[in-house]
Amino acid sequence: MMREETPRNEYRRLSFWHHNLPEPIKPRAALALETDADVAIVGAGYTGLWTAWYLKQISPTLDIAVLEAEIAGFGASGRNGGWCSSHLLGIHRWLDDPVHRDGALRLQRLMFQTVADIGRLVARESIDCHFEQSGGLDIAVLPQQLARLEREWAEFCELGFDGTDYRWLDAGETRDRVNVDGAMGSLLLNHCAAIHPARLAQGLADAVERAGVRIYEHSPVLERTGHELTTPQGKVSAETILLATEGYSTGWANPARRLIPVHSMMVATEPLSAGQLESTGLTRRCTFGNGDRVVTYGQLTADGRIAFGCRGTYQFGSGIRHDFDESDADFDLVRQALLRFFPALEGIRFTHAWGGAMGVSRGLQASVNYDPAAKLGWAGGYFGSGVAATHLAGQTLADLVTGQDTERVHTPWVNPPGARRSWEPEPWRWMGIRYARAMMTFADRLEYREGKLLPAVGALVDRLRPDL
Repeated sequence: MMREETPRNEYRRLSFWHHNLPEPIKPRAALALETDADVAIVGAGYTGLWTAWYLKQISPTLDIAVLEAEIAGFGASGRNGGWCSSHLLGIHRWLDDPVHRDGALRLQRLMFQTVADIGRLVARESIDCHFEQSGGLDIAVLPQQLARLEREWAEFCELGFDGTDYRWLDAGETRDRVNVDGAMGSLLLNHCAAIHPARLAQGLADAVERAGVRIYEHSPVLERTGHELTTPQGKVSAETILLATEGYSTGWANPARRLIPVHSMMVATEPLSAGQLESTGLTRRCTFGNGDRVVTYGQLTADGRIAFGCRGTYQFGSGIRHDFDESDADFDLVRQALLRFFPALEGIRFTHAWGGAMGVSRGLQASVNYDPAAKLGWAGGYFGSGVAATHLAGQTLADLVTGQDTERVHTPWVNPPGARRSWEPEPWRWMGIRYARAMMTFADRLEYREGKLLPAVGALVDRLRPDL
């Protein structure tokens, strides 16, 4: 399909990842006609693209149209921290529930498998997304964090996971991988890879197109009437409609407030010198974070930078930020957090700062949903853990649409009752999220200061976190 490059190529400013793409960003043509399709997918992020890919693998004759408001990988798929991790948001609740435990264990094993599957697929399709399965580290820098990690490690062992999945590293082993200041130990997740998010999104879109899928960019869906989707210049009528809009699920695509956008804030450093790399201990690519309740996540990029972020900010009324000022105070907090990890980097130049909206469900659980009678489906709510989860979600949606009886469709994240739960109306939603974030930040600060209120505040926050 012919593409025209945007006049100012403004998409390069979305993130370090977009700026770092090797080729000019050339948006595909917009939908400019009325057309039919067997399946119409709204959204060309990872969820929509993986779903289209696996639908074609199962049924090559399917006519599939993907409608994207901007470009493939415009949203969280192109701006995330680059953790292709088998961690799945909310799975612990199913693992803790005897009724769902067996299904949750199957789901976790599928998540382990999906990371390697992505690696094999990007190699086969020659998608140069800097995929490197080097593991992910959750690092404790305080005694309280160490105790939480040790409990988590014990729970994994009780569930039957072994050293091929998770491994405990003492302080010395941790510093051999990442020399985080004050590291006391860490939990290594073997099923985790570092990637370049925008390269994956763009490369996957090209592969999907080669498979015969039509992708229309600059084609926002303004309205859905039955099985008809209307864009500014065209219309698609489809037997099956799938929504893959995640943090951009607003208006007609999110009538029940089932997903809200929370913004992740990230920065990238200049390329590190040999001496700086030695001081950080990052002699190989690795993903890492620490045990703070306000989640931190970083990676060493293929060109020797550190890309690092903290989540997340929420805008009143589920607003989505499109412009980010590098002088924003939120970015200062991210930079300060990185320098707490690596004090030797004090004075380093930060070259990029950006944000992006993630989709968050009210139950804080990702899900895959499909109604075979209505032939309508959606997946999302990954809350920052979607790079790998979207792959499994796409496989699962493709199974559900085509009626495949696979292990994937018999897992607890398929059509869970909690996915129908709505977020509260404003201003209660905004107030509740701000309060939860403030409490998590306060609890973290108390831990670093060894405050006297720590046990009570920490216990309260940990009880509230699963149900913001």
